[in-house]
Amino acid sequence: MNIGVYLIAASLLVHLVLPAAGQYKPAPHRALLPEEVPVSGPGNYAEPGKTYVLVNDVSAERSAIFLGKNVTLDLNGYTIKYANAPYGQVQNRGFEEGLKGWDLSRAPGAKLMNTADIHVFIGDKLLSLEAGDEIRSSYVHLPVANRSYIAMCGITGRHYHDAKMKEDLRNEMKVSVFVEDEHGKEVRCETKYIDTVTTSSVERRSPRLGGGFVYAHLTGLPAGKYRVRVRADTDCLVDEIDIRPAFDVGVGVVGSVWDRGHYDHLYQSLPVAFFDYSTDAAISLVKGAGAVTIRNGVIENSAESAVSWAVQCNAPDVKLILSNVSVTTAGINAVAVDAAQASISDSRFDVKNPFLVSRHGSSFYAVNLWGDAASTVSASEFFGGQGCLVFKGKRSEVHHNRFFNRQTVTNHYSIMAMGDSSRIFDNYIEPETGSGIEIYSRKYIDIFRNKIIIQSPPPSCEYGREEYSANAVRIADYRAEPGAPNGAYGNRVYNNQIFVKARNFESPEPYVPLAWAFFYSASGGDNDIFDNDIMIEHTAPGTKALAAAFFITGGSKGFGGNFYGNRITSNVPPVWVAGKYGGASRTRVADNIIVKSPGAPADYVPVLMGFKGCGDCIAKDVVFVSNKVVNDAFAIRVAGSGHEYAVNWKLRVDVKDKSGRLLVGRKVMVKDRNSVTVAAGRTDNKGSFTCTVKQFSEQNGTKQTPAPYSIIVGSAHRFHVPVSDTTMQIVLKK
Repeated sequence: MNIGVYLIAASLLVHLVLPAAGQYKPAPHRALLPEEVPVSGPGNYAEPGKTYVLVNDVSAERSAIFLGKNVTLDLNGYTIKYANAPYGQVQNRGFEEGLKGWDLSRAPGAKLMNTADIHVFIGDKLLSLEAGDEIRSSYVHLPVANRSYIAMCGITGRHYHDAKMKEDLRNEMKVSVFVEDEHGKEVRCETKYIDTVTTSSVERRSPRLGGGFVYAHLTGLPAGKYRVRVRADTDCLVDEIDIRPAFDVGVGVVGSVWDRGHYDHLYQSLPVAFFDYSTDAAISLVKGAGAVTIRNGVIENSAESAVSWAVQCNAPDVKLILSNVSVTTAGINAVAVDAAQASISDSRFDVKNPFLVSRHGSSFYAVNLWGDAASTVSASEFFGGQGCLVFKGKRSEVHHNRFFNRQTVTNHYSIMAMGDSSRIFDNYIEPETGSGIEIYSRKYIDIFRNKIIIQSPPPSCEYGREEYSANAVRIADYRAEPGAPNGAYGNRVYNNQIFVKARNFESPEPYVPLAWAFFYSASGGDNDIFDNDIMIEHTAPGTKALAAAFFITGGSKGFGGNFYGNRITSNVPPVWVAGKYGGASRTRVADNIIVKSPGAPADYVPVLMGFKGCGDCIAKDVVFVSNKVVNDAFAIRVAGSGHEYAVNWKLRVDVKDKSGRLLVGRKVMVKDRNSVTVAAGRTDNKGSFTCTVKQFSEQNGTKQTPAPYSIIVGSAHRFHVPVSDTTMQIVLKK
């Protein structure tokens, strides 16, 4: 191995295991200043210009604190605890203790199953039901009256390619969810929503693709004992059946009440906010531009709830400023921060959210910044969540953070970058499970100086019997037309350090784990990936597990990206163009250093192209230029047919006289084997002439090899040169 390249690789490994220091620091209690307002309990604090300061821990059975605009809430080292009541849970709600606590007298088809054997979901066990089966849970005590609860039933859904699904969502699993009181009588809560009035029981509902939760929204109930009854309307796999407090906030800034909350609303990704406070006149509605600051303390969700927010601000023109705040929350669809725009610094977010009602949409990331205005997130730590951070504001900045995603649902990245012209830099990203950064249909985003470590993902609920990938960086627009508004283009990813560990999962046999440093599936315009240090360590080369540095598959129309100046060390083929998800068009791979590392299989090649049996996996107008390979030679293994590509090399001609003096302005001409002129010009002020020449190309199954070349200096000096697997330097003496 070239020692210089080896040192680059070794240096990368060292840097990748050294995350930044922690950020949030517990604040000491302090005495109030004369003009500050003490806060000792839950309530509404909304006088503009005031600084409200906690003088003790604050606890609330439901939501805790509501703020007006242009106020500061200083937590003063104390903790706000919301949903803090003795909320019970259904006994053995996830069937981890077998069938204990469940009434299966009306479920002759019920079978306890291992998730690993039948369908990945939450935990190790779930319950298989046949159509018509009905099950009842144990009773659970609901301690707080006249509030929202969710009676929920986890349901895996079918894999899209299942024989019963037939790639038709109308064949999805269906269940009905009912609630019964302590006398065994069905409870039907009539609830008014923004668009309808309906009862709480939900019947014949499916999860969206990828699995999730079907639930009944309970309102206006007295405190007491209740239980869940689930009816299987098709054969189905159910899990995590429970009744949870819902729609609570630790700190709220109310622009308006979004009184949705029925299952059908979340199924359609329609937002809900402050549902239980639509008639509360004591809560201030915030209008117009302003800011709210929260600092120096802890916000804690005391219950394992459903659909909750530690901080929620739905006033679109209010900027949330969060400084030195620690958030701890847990439950299905648990969110730390939800706001249109924010400045977040020196904070910590610990979100234990094992799954989502629906994985579609991005509203239930740990931190969701959904407005058009710019946000800044810096010097903060993110642990868990279904995705750590999503932002949509243009010209946002995300820097000097640490991200440890715990993603179990599809397409919920550590960072979802959805704000044009934004910058993501100097972050440390190491998902416990899942992926790094995604740019989806956005433009002019710069991603640089980040350290990203990923590994092949385990089987997931949605993709437990086919391919599933983890990606350090993905750029996607799902085959947008060139220049289309939904295209992803003008983005730059550079000077990052990326480590990919590929691992195989022998079971289930159909599952194929994938791990890519860059998953490129864009076509709307060009993006640049350059000057990155990438290491691919495949722990089981030759198995079904796949990995690469560049997986390029944006479609055979449009633009396929520029990949140049990167340094790649890998024991498996690091570049795959027109991979198994589709073709690639107008891709340029240039000036990369590729190091074949120890442990590579005997059939290693630097580049793969196409995929056998995939008629759409075709490379069109793909160019390779001067890619240096260490410990091997540049080569392409081609699968399938119809590819159009070229392998080019840079040629430099230095012209000197006999004494070694550089000759400036001398005419140079390069001709191919057929005496066709492919480049011409004059030497520059350093006596050099540089051009790019073609080693070979393939089009419509025909391979063309124009080498060797002739170099003519002036009219009399002719030299013959081959083209090999390195950038060439030819010295001519006159």
